[in-house]
Amino acid sequence: MMKLPCRAGKRLAFLFSLEAAFSLTLFLVAPAYLLAFSPQEEDAGKILACSDAAGALSGIRAFSSQDALDAAVEEAGALTGACVEAESGGIGASSCGTGRGKTGEKYSFSFPIWKNGRVENARVECRYGA
Repeated sequence: MMKLPCRAGKRLAFLFSLEAAFSLTLFLVAPAYLLAFSPQEEDAGKILACSDAAGALSGIRAFSSQDALDAAVEEAGALTGACVEAESGGIGASSCGTGRGKTGEKYSFSFPIWKNGRVENARVECRYGA
């Protein structure tokens, strides 16, 4: 059996103690972050309904005027059963009553629209819940 010099043994012991300390730190920290990355339950029907509402608002050119947007958002809110809000280029509309849609699931879609000879960003948000 080969005997290591005393200094080499101390270095190895120090390295193993660092490795053990690092492993213990990971063991203690990792569970705290698991909850942040756990899969969340989402209702596919609600996501699709909001996506369809956003596509419909874009397709019917609801963002062309404030009156058209108000009417389209009210109809989308009634059809989806959600609090629907839409905005683009300074105009916006909401189907939310007072206190409605403040909590619960929220889905948001952003997409480009053609308005007044240029491309603008539009946003449609659906909130389900109380």
